[in-house]
Amino acid sequence: MLNDYLTIILLIASGFGSGLFVGIGSGTTAAIMITCLTVLLNHSVHDAIGTSLLIDGVIGGIAGLVFLIRDNVNIRPAILLISTGAIGSFIGSRFTSAAPESGLLFFMGSLLILIGCNFIIKGLQRNINYIGSKIKVELLRENKTVFFIIFGFIAGFGSGFSGMGIAGVIALVLILILDYKIHTAIGTALLMMFFISGSGSIGHILNNEIVFRAALIAGSAAAVGSVSGALVANKINEDKLGRLIGAIIVILGIAIFFRVFF
Repeated sequence: MLNDYLTIILLIASGFGSGLFVGIGSGTTAAIMITCLTVLLNHSVHDAIGTSLLIDGVIGGIAGLVFLIRDNVNIRPAILLISTGAIGSFIGSRFTSAAPESGLLFFMGSLLILIGCNFIIKGLQRNINYIGSKIKVELLRENKTVFFIIFGFIAGFGSGFSGMGIAGVIALVLILILDYKIHTAIGTALLMMFFISGSGSIGHILNNEIVFRAALIAGSAAAVGSVSGALVANKINEDKLGRLIGAIIVILGIAIFFRVFF
């Protein structure tokens, strides 16, 4: 009984924290949820990935609606990106079960640490400026249909396979290619996750890779957290936000490494 109560508390806390992360910074529940489910609750990484992606889709949609109410969503120019992302996410989700668990954990831990360090060092706006200076933005804008098809599928495939929501990456594309303001890009990307992560989670359901009890408890808490985070995100300084998120991601990446080696 005590273990059941502890499990519920952990799921509520990780769900709420994931929701804040998604709502504030267009992040992903994977950083917190996969760490909680694998390191603390001893679920397989395959089940953690599917569960995380399902929660990502639900709370991305909820947080996106908050941005929509505040007129910070512009979905129409990104319809093609949604479609190709959803297709890629579903296909990617079908490959997760074939990957070895230790390899997936090592990949997830490494990726989180690299992303987190990058945000701590550069913040959010400097990352946007740096990437914008290194790629031929005008060329991509001129060929955005082809770019959206290729990028959407690849990014969606990676999301479905790894369980990581791609709202942050999509927000960056919306800023660089469609010239969205940061808050509009975040709101639009979050709403897109309802379709892209949702499509991937369907594949994981077919693979029997979702812990529905955990998804229900953590998802309910995450919904509250995402609304709270979305309200805060409309007011917070983006650079401070980026560095805070980066620090959290690094800590979670290290925690996953402990699961691999200890």
